[in-house]
Amino acid sequence: MEEHYLKSELYELIRSDGEVFDFLRAGSLDGVWFWDLENPEHEWMSPEFWRSFGFDPEAKEHLASERQEVIFPEDRDKALANFEAHCADPAHPYDQIVRYRGADGGTVWVRCRGVAIRDEAGKPIRMLGAHTDLTDLMNEKASAEATGALLQSVLDTATSGIVGLDEEGVIRSINPAARHMLGAINDPTPLPWPSAIRFLDPEDMRILDASSSPLHRAMAGAKVKGEIHLLTRATSDLTRYVRFASAKLDTKASPVTTVLVMDDVSDQEMNRQQVERKSRLDALGQLTGGIAHDFNNLLATVQYASKLLEAEPISDKGKEHNRIIRASIERGVDLTTRLLAFAKRQIGIVKSHPIESVLNDFERLIRPTIEESIHLELVCEDPGLMVFCDHPQLENALLNLVLNSRDAILRSGKGSRITVNARGLASSPAADQTLLREESDSYAPPSADADEANRFIEFSVSDDGPGMTPEVRRRSVDPFFTTKATNSGTGLGLSMVYGFLQQNDGLLRIYSEEGEGATVRLILPRGDSDDQREGPQTLPQAPQGDRERVLVAEDDALLQTVIKDIIESFGYEVMVVGSGRAALARIEAGEEFDVLLTDIVMPGGLGGFELAKKARDAVPDLPIIYMSGYAGHMEKDMGDVVAPMARKPCQPHELAELLSAAIKGRSAA
Repeated sequence: MEEHYLKSELYELIRSDGEVFDFLRAGSLDGVWFWDLENPEHEWMSPEFWRSFGFDPEAKEHLASERQEVIFPEDRDKALANFEAHCADPAHPYDQIVRYRGADGGTVWVRCRGVAIRDEAGKPIRMLGAHTDLTDLMNEKASAEATGALLQSVLDTATSGIVGLDEEGVIRSINPAARHMLGAINDPTPLPWPSAIRFLDPEDMRILDASSSPLHRAMAGAKVKGEIHLLTRATSDLTRYVRFASAKLDTKASPVTTVLVMDDVSDQEMNRQQVERKSRLDALGQLTGGIAHDFNNLLATVQYASKLLEAEPISDKGKEHNRIIRASIERGVDLTTRLLAFAKRQIGIVKSHPIESVLNDFERLIRPTIEESIHLELVCEDPGLMVFCDHPQLENALLNLVLNSRDAILRSGKGSRITVNARGLASSPAADQTLLREESDSYAPPSADADEANRFIEFSVSDDGPGMTPEVRRRSVDPFFTTKATNSGTGLGLSMVYGFLQQNDGLLRIYSEEGEGATVRLILPRGDSDDQREGPQTLPQAPQGDRERVLVAEDDALLQTVIKDIIESFGYEVMVVGSGRAALARIEAGEEFDVLLTDIVMPGGLGGFELAKKARDAVPDLPIIYMSGYAGHMEKDMGDVVAPMARKPCQPHELAELLSAAIKGRSAA
């Protein structure tokens, strides 16, 4: 068989042109081809070229069409365009990856490189090419990409927050759950760890230093496993319990050296605390019951001895002393009765009591114990209502709360006012029977489709003292927890209040902000004139709006959504902002609103009272409604703008009535 002329010519080129040889040596791993550009149907391909695609070289006629027919059409177009560019400009490299259809129908990936052989005038007359089979490499790449896509899908759907950090602490990878935990970060990676993130010790709310931070310890190589810390952002009051785990990577294939896994366990932790609190209260109840039982035996012994002493001839002074002993015994019996009721060993006398008489009796009890420097006020908002509970235990609970407020004011030197308030609630502010640390969590009105609900009485004790830190508020009902100095408090006051409410189907609500006073609410069932608990009553119909616009200034993210939904259900349009400054900006920008509903204490340096003044400066007839969980605000606290106060958690129909009255008042003016 006569040797192909292009093969002979190629051999001659190799012998005569060292650059051709160098190209073949450097670039030809899996076959070469030599193309006659003056007779473009002619092309010589080395046997290795065809074998890499699974074809028999002897069956080929060395036609250019044979090669082009097995190239993927879109890749052939790309290669021809690249070929034309290289022919026009030698500096433009002919180098691309193309796909061939193998003899078995499979895809063969090839890196195809070439160089044009030119005549003396620089015209291309031949094209020398070499190719390298990249099929295994491309298959591995595709497999790696598929694995990466699967891994990314897992990360995207994982409920755990997963963060990959490099040696400098820069975030190289982060999944959506972690972005949410760290503040809804939308910036592309790499990005720095958010400076606003703080790690707190769950016991004392102390910011962890670098040596204790799970982030820094993980980056330093420590294996963090199952640790629970509080995570918060400097720009938000929201704190979450987060369980941390970490792993250190030793690979040069990725810049990630530390993986941090974060699980939001706030719900589980709160449940655990509830169970733990209940266990402690149960244990305390058993202890209290045992002590009260033994104390009763001692009192009985003293009482019998005193009775026998009456039959003995004793002086008048001795008789007076014996009378004092008998009176003390009676007081001791009353004390053990309360202790046994707390311990659930003895049920108190549950009856209906007018709330006015409860406040009047309590005032006579508490007045002598309050210093003249503290103004004590008792207010009955809804005379004629009755509370269904054990009266002595209610009196004791109010006594504990007022004395706590008094001690906080005297100890801190801040504050001068305590208010005890009683009012009726159209329904329970929460469906559950748990202690909720955040007031916004307890804002749970009755179901929209409910026609009836049990009504309640709320007794609240408010002070303008130093308020509580989040940690103190969280642990306030724990047995033996106290902020008082040694030997000046047992830490059982709020625990016994909590136990009393549990026994009487009541609820405890605590609202406090550090530096802004505190309000503790006791929510108890209503009674009726037959000394029974009042049955379910028809819910009042809330007055509806007519698409009027309500501007709500509330910094609590959880409460924002709930209050927006409630007001919209009344037929209003609602705009919610997170600070007083944001609300003022909208008003001063000329946006029209029919009512401003504002919280009192908000971040940003502009509270509700000051916001109301500035809003009235901009819009003199704008109706204002204040909101606050603190029940001790008075008209003199409101400054220049005296307006109605919605007390959180506000009953839906009450809020609807306030909005309706405010809008009607503006229209009538």
